[in-house]
Amino acid sequence: MRLLKYKVNKFRSVKGTDWIETDQWTCFVGVNESGKTNLLLPLWKFNPADNSTKIDLLLDYPRDEYTKIDENDGERKAEPFIEVLFELTDEELSNFNAKYEEFLTPEESDEGQDTLKKELPEKVELSNFLLIKKDYEGNFYIHASDEKCKEKTNDLHELVGNKLFDEICQRIPKFVYYSEYGNLDSDLYLPRVKEDLARIDSLGGKERMKARTLKILFGHLNLNPDEILALGQEDRPNNDLKQKTTDVIDKESRNKQERFAKIESAATYLSSQFRDWWTQSDYTFRFNADGEYFRIFVSDSERPSPIELESRSKGFQWFFSFFLVFLAESKDNHRDCILLLDEPGLSLHPNAQTDLIRFFEQLSKNNQLIYTTHLPFLVDHNSLDRVRAVYTEKGLTKASNDISKADKEKKAIQPVNAAIGITVSQSLLVGCDIVIVEGVSDQFYLIMIKNYLVAKGKFKPKKELLFIPVGGAKSVKPVVSIIHGSTDYLPTSLLDSDETGKQYQQSLKQGLYSGAKERVIETDTFTGKTGSEIEDLIPIDLIVDSFDRLFKSEDGLKVDAIDSNAPIIPQLEKFAEHNQISLALGWKVELSKRVKQKFKSDVADDLEKKWKDLFGKLQY
Repeated sequence: MRLLKYKVNKFRSVKGTDWIETDQWTCFVGVNESGKTNLLLPLWKFNPADNSTKIDLLLDYPRDEYTKIDENDGERKAEPFIEVLFELTDEELSNFNAKYEEFLTPEESDEGQDTLKKELPEKVELSNFLLIKKDYEGNFYIHASDEKCKEKTNDLHELVGNKLFDEICQRIPKFVYYSEYGNLDSDLYLPRVKEDLARIDSLGGKERMKARTLKILFGHLNLNPDEILALGQEDRPNNDLKQKTTDVIDKESRNKQERFAKIESAATYLSSQFRDWWTQSDYTFRFNADGEYFRIFVSDSERPSPIELESRSKGFQWFFSFFLVFLAESKDNHRDCILLLDEPGLSLHPNAQTDLIRFFEQLSKNNQLIYTTHLPFLVDHNSLDRVRAVYTEKGLTKASNDISKADKEKKAIQPVNAAIGITVSQSLLVGCDIVIVEGVSDQFYLIMIKNYLVAKGKFKPKKELLFIPVGGAKSVKPVVSIIHGSTDYLPTSLLDSDETGKQYQQSLKQGLYSGAKERVIETDTFTGKTGSEIEDLIPIDLIVDSFDRLFKSEDGLKVDAIDSNAPIIPQLEKFAEHNQISLALGWKVELSKRVKQKFKSDVADDLEKKWKDLFGKLQY
C-alpha cells in the first residue's frame, strides 16, 4: 500500500486539517512551535512499528477539551483522530478480491442446501483505494473509496468478513518515528555491549537508541560481538607464560589474525559506503579490537591521523548514526515501512544538509519518507511540489499543500524562499546553466524530463541546469535583467508558443536578446504543433489520466477524445467547460504534480528524441 494523503481530526494542537498530500518523500516546513511534530505523531500512532507505542488520551487528546472526556464516555474515545487514504497495488487488490470471493462463496448446509456465509445487502466493489480511520480506542475503520476520499461503503468489517478485514489490517504499512539517532561512543566494552544488546527492549531513551545503533553497526557489518570477544581471548596459565604449548600459541595467533581480518574488512566496507553519501571530505574508518575493548577511529584527507569517533564534530557523529540506522533498517526491519523524521540534521553544516537530502532520495527508493524542518538547506528547490507548509491559526496547527498560495503561511515557507534564493545565488557563483521558464508546472515537467534523460544516459549536462519559474511570460524580461546584471551572459528562456508567449518572444528578441536570439526558445520548435505549451511534450495518456483523476466528470475523459495533433491544454479547458468542471487558478500546477507522481520512466522513441533535442538547446 502507498500513502496518498491523510488528515488529522483531534490530536494535541491539531483540531482538524484539510487533506495533506504525500509523495514518495514529503517535507513539512514551518517555524518552531508550529506543530510539525504533531502532524507526524498521529501517523506514527496510526500503525506504529514499535508495539510499545500506544495512544494515550492524557497526552494525545487536545488539552483544552480533556475535561470533556469521561472515563465512560465511549463516544469521544471512538471518534477517529486520523483518516488515511492508501492506494493498493494491482496485486494487493487482486489478493483482497480473491479472499472476498471466498467469503461470498456459498457453502453447503447440513440439509444439503447452498447457503451464503453471510447475508449481505449487496456485493462491495473493492477498488485500488482504501480510506482507513483509527479512533482513540485503537480500532480501525476501513472503507472502499476513491482519490476524492468519498466513502463508497460503511465500515468494511461486517461486509467482507473477519478474514479479509484482518488481512487488510495486516497489510497496512507500519510507521517508524525518529527524533534521536543514538550517537555511539568510540570506546566500547564488549561485555557491556553484549549485555545491552540482550536487554535492548528494556532500555530507555538515549541508551536504547545507542544500543540500537550498536546492534545495527555490528549486524550491518556482519560482525558478532561474541566472536570478536572470543577471538581476542588468551589462555592464562597459572605459571610462567613460556609454558604455553606451541599449539596454543599458534591457535591464539590465528584467532587474532582472523579478528584483525574481520574488523579490517568491515571498516573498509563501511568507509566505501559512507563516502558515497558524505562528500564533505574523504573519510576512512578504522576499528581496533584490544582484549575486551572495541574502538572506532576516523581519519580524513586533511587529518590523516585516526581520531576517536566521539572526538569528531556533533554533526559528523549524528550523520554517521543516522546513516547506519536508516541504510541498514530500510532494507531490513523497516522494509515497506513509512519513515517519519522529526527535525533531522540540526547539527549539520549546510553542505552536509545538502548531502542529507541526497540520502533521503536514496532512502525513498525503498520507503516513503516524511520529514519536518525549518532549515533552508533541507528544502530541495528541485522538488517544491513535495513541500507542505505548517503554520498556526488561532493557536491551532494547520497545513497547506500549495506553498505558492501562501498567505497565513508566509512565515512557514521562509525556508522555501531562502532555499530558492540560496540556489539562485549559488548558481550565479558556480556557473550553473540557468533556464527561465514561465511557471512552476514548467519547472516540474522539465525536472522530470531531465531526470529521465540522465537516468537513461541520453543526456549528460556539462553543468547543473537550474529552472527558474517567473510567473508568466510577462515576468521573463525583469528577471532576466536582474540575472544579466550579475553575469556576463543571458540565460536561456523557454516560453510557450501560445498567443501570449509569442508576443513576449518577439519583444525579447527585439530588445534584451537582440544579440542572442537563439537563447529564446519556444515549445513549437520541439512539439511539431502550433500554439503548443510544455504539456504538449508530455505523453498524452499520462496527461489525460492525471487530469481525469483530478477532475472527475460523469463519463470521464478518454484518450481517444484528444486530438494528438493539436495543443492539449485548450482541449482540456474545453472539456472542463462542457462538463461544468471548475478549473481553479493554479490547476496546471496540480496537474503537473500528479503527472510527476504517475510517471513511470517509459516513453516512446519519438518523444524521447524531442526531449533530447530540447535539452540539447537548453544547455549552453
